[in-house]
Amino acid sequence: MKTTTYRLKIKKALIITISMFMIITGNSKAINSDNMKKKILFVVTNQDKKGNTGEPTGFYLSEVTHPWDVLVNAGYEIDFVSPKGGQAPIDGFNLGDPTNKKFWDNTKYRQKIESTMKPGDVKTENYAAIHYAGGHGAMWDFPNNKELALIASKIYENNGIVSAVCHGPAGLINIKLSNREYLVNGKKVNAFTNEEEAAVKLDKVVPFLLESKLIERGGIFEKSGLWQTHVVTDQRLVTGQNPQSAKAVGEAVLQQLNSIEMVAKITRYEVKEEYLEQFKKTLSDYVFYALASKENIMAEAFYEQNKTNVLWLIERWNNKNQLENFNKELQGKIVTSLSNKALKNSIKTYYVKDLEPLTKEQWRTAAKKEDNQLIVMLFVDAKKGTQQNFKDRYHIAMPQFRSEPGVVTYQLSEIEGDDTLFVTYEKFRSNDAFQYHLNFPPIKPVLDYLQTSIKNPPFQNGLHNLIEFAPMTRE
Repeated sequence: MKTTTYRLKIKKALIITISMFMIITGNSKAINSDNMKKKILFVVTNQDKKGNTGEPTGFYLSEVTHPWDVLVNAGYEIDFVSPKGGQAPIDGFNLGDPTNKKFWDNTKYRQKIESTMKPGDVKTENYAAIHYAGGHGAMWDFPNNKELALIASKIYENNGIVSAVCHGPAGLINIKLSNREYLVNGKKVNAFTNEEEAAVKLDKVVPFLLESKLIERGGIFEKSGLWQTHVVTDQRLVTGQNPQSAKAVGEAVLQQLNSIEMVAKITRYEVKEEYLEQFKKTLSDYVFYALASKENIMAEAFYEQNKTNVLWLIERWNNKNQLENFNKELQGKIVTSLSNKALKNSIKTYYVKDLEPLTKEQWRTAAKKEDNQLIVMLFVDAKKGTQQNFKDRYHIAMPQFRSEPGVVTYQLSEIEGDDTLFVTYEKFRSNDAFQYHLNFPPIKPVLDYLQTSIKNPPFQNGLHNLIEFAPMTRE
């Protein structure tokens, strides 16, 4: 844990800096950097019977409440729509689940679910995401509802998120984008599996098997065993396997929403030797104050092991406005001013988009006292036409890399402006942990790609060994 002394130093230094900035600028008004967040639309079924069986069904309550809880706690407003509008039938009505009870006791949201909107009432521009809740009823009235499919395609093509859980992906199977391709075509997807349908003895009752239909539409189906939590995210499409996956779907949607707004920036400075220590101190101060800002996700500064006058600043903020506002404050101005005289060459800036992004808490995972960190950054210039192959290999390997005991942080990002350029950021607890990683079986397909499919081999030419000098916090 960070020490109390460190926290007090941050607070004291931050107060001093704010005071200095007010004196310098003569402006005591706080900058309001909070963004108004859009709404999220939840889709629920009106179907109250399982086909011709007479058995009751509806939307599965926890597949609404668990993602609802995650997203409402993050500040989002949830609206509800159903194919016919009005009251939506409920399945899985279990108030022993505290999240279900929390939802049901909320008068505002209980009224919303009892008087859902009709598709014609929806204004797509108001929504940042659309979520299809499951329950067997969805299998009958979701697939062929053209109005709902059009709503989802518009939200998606407006840079929004589409998510679904359990039988909710029945609403995805006929969504087409403006290029006339199915939304799920070529994307990794998940849903209630054929095995789970057989296990509940409804494989002969439902109008089709959802797993098979998604594969037929071009989806790349991923799954786990019966009733296991499994969530897949691919290109702003989030899908979950079963009721057990509902909360994780909400968390994945939130992460996607945050990543759309987030700005990630890597800056390279090549500094004249006579200014090196001064510039390092200036970047250290910048990182120090950035980390104290609630709008900041992460900030770190490094020098290159083999070229110590080359410094790197890596930072992520909730959105671009917050980054720009911070750089207008004292510490940003000091870096800019010193850069004008201290650099040998022009600043090199990369804006990047994280693939399968980390949370703020994950980015701020501190090293341990006993760690002898090894940090590498690898720039990859993929041959045109092979970049999706590169991302696919990392999609499989990344969760395994992040689970290695010696890995502190592992992130793959696209460099904005050229879809063939990538950068990895890899922080290991020690050289032994790095050597373990190089011999870890999941890395073999990645190394095979790097040795055969980049523009300018060997790939080691894009490798930078970094030494962290800010922050120097330890658990």
